[in-house]
Amino acid sequence: MAKSSQKGFSIAEILVVMGLAATIIAIGAPALIREMSHLRLKRSVMDVSTELNAARMKAIANNTKYRVEFTLNAAPTPDTFKLAYYDTGTSTWVPDPKHATKGVEPGIDITSPNADFQVEFYPTGTGTNKDICLQNTATDRMKVSVEFAVGKITVDTGC
Repeated sequence: MAKSSQKGFSIAEILVVMGLAATIIAIGAPALIREMSHLRLKRSVMDVSTELNAARMKAIANNTKYRVEFTLNAAPTPDTFKLAYYDTGTSTWVPDPKHATKGVEPGIDITSPNADFQVEFYPTGTGTNKDICLQNTATDRMKVSVEFAVGKITVDTGC
């Protein structure tokens, strides 16, 4: 019996492997896309929460009012937020030069409140009572809440 000197895979074997790979990708891709969208939402929520905490801490440390100003934009421009402090000498709100304007991740919207708004923090550590809802394109929602009496910032699912 003579041995064949040809090595490799037949076209049928290659097609079977490619079909299996395509099936696995088709099953897994939607779940991967949903998870990436959820991760963008979580990152945006953490960015908003971090900026609110920075405003509260600066208000206490500098004994002056601070606020986070939110600007809601029409898609595809992302919603933005920035830190500002109250200048008692000029009686105006001044953007904090150490904090650049930030935006939420692509595909994420601040849905509530539904107009431009601010969240203020006072030297006592208290803040304006506000619920901020963020949503991704897959209708996944998360909420950042500021409690008036203590200025506590909490994050929760849903809205």
